[in-house]
Amino acid sequence: MTFDVLKLLEQEGYIKNGKDNLVHAEKAFFAARVMRWIKNKVRTEPNFNLQAYLTMLLYYKTGVADLKFSEKEDTLLYKMKKPEDEAQNIVDELIKSISKPSSGATKERTSITTEDADGTPDA
Repeated sequence: MTFDVLKLLEQEGYIKNGKDNLVHAEKAFFAARVMRWIKNKVRTEPNFNLQAYLTMLLYYKTGVADLKFSEKEDTLLYKMKKPEDEAQNIVDELIKSISKPSSGATKERTSITTEDADGTPDA
């Protein structure tokens, strides 16, 4: 069975119709290098944070961040393209989550009863 690189690149969304195909292909081949690097790190480093690096790779693919290897190719360097936008999104999500009352917490508060020293419930 042969491996069709072009088909893989199309399926992963790196190649689209238009003049930017070369850019998408370049990103795809770099992403493949990153995936091999991640795979090696997972095998050799027991405390490797796989989720963080997969998130970085996703941000690179979607154009939110830039990735590159250090000169020795032993470290992956990551930079958000618009860090202020990312920080604002995090703050907005945090505000939303704080302002929503949790239905479980409300029920819990209403069902709590206290007792006097003699064991009778407080009014």
